[in-house]
Amino acid sequence: MTTKDTQLTRRRTLLGIGAVGFATTGLARGRSTGSWSDYADYTYAQTDGRRLLVGWQATYNGSGAETVVVDGPTDATDFVDGVTGVRLVDLDDVLPRDEGTVSVGLRVEDDVEEGLRAWMRLAPNIGSDPASQALADRLRVTVRYDDGLLGVGGCEGADGPFAEFGTLIFSGSFADLTDADLADGVLIDPGLFDGDCLTPSDRRCLVIDWAFPVGDGNAGKGGSVDFDVTFGVDPCGADAANPFDEEEST
Repeated sequence: MTTKDTQLTRRRTLLGIGAVGFATTGLARGRSTGSWSDYADYTYAQTDGRRLLVGWQATYNGSGAETVVVDGPTDATDFVDGVTGVRLVDLDDVLPRDEGTVSVGLRVEDDVEEGLRAWMRLAPNIGSDPASQALADRLRVTVRYDDGLLGVGGCEGADGPFAEFGTLIFSGSFADLTDADLADGVLIDPGLFDGDCLTPSDRRCLVIDWAFPVGDGNAGKGGSVDFDVTFGVDPCGADAANPFDEEEST
């Protein structure tokens, strides 16, 4: 009998402008929506009163993750506080062949005529012990835009027929994320005709896949890793400014 003791655990609270977590970060405060049925839950990333709606749906080994819906935030402070006990994905018994997805949709909820630029940061946290290092080397992570194939089938989620054709943002091991641009924050710009500005009539969608492939015996057994996925915005009409640079400088 195989003991399932490889862990994806949450060690950090939500940070910065606003966050929605994947694979070990907290499930940020959100509320149900009847008008955006593609995603089970949503929350806000917020900067200077401009709200970015973040919708998501998670799966683990092909099944829908348990839906958690709580009251929506009233401001950035309330958004960050009081969420450590709720998690989007929290796995402590991962085995080879396990896999999961998170489908994310972004849109501007406020009437911002000039639009907003959306940014994403995926910050890994890998323990210094050999087991955690080995686990990080084994886990595979792929991040794509959910923009379909030749403009067809975008924003249909990880189980959509064109999800695997989306424009690639990152593909590699969990350990590779440490040196990837995503760890510092990247502009969400799939190269659409309307540029990188997101207006209330637009959506941007992403798919995050993780997998624990077979092979390498018991390497990583007893290890644990975690990472935060954080979304932020800055206004269009000015030079692009990574909001996470400002966070690190304060």
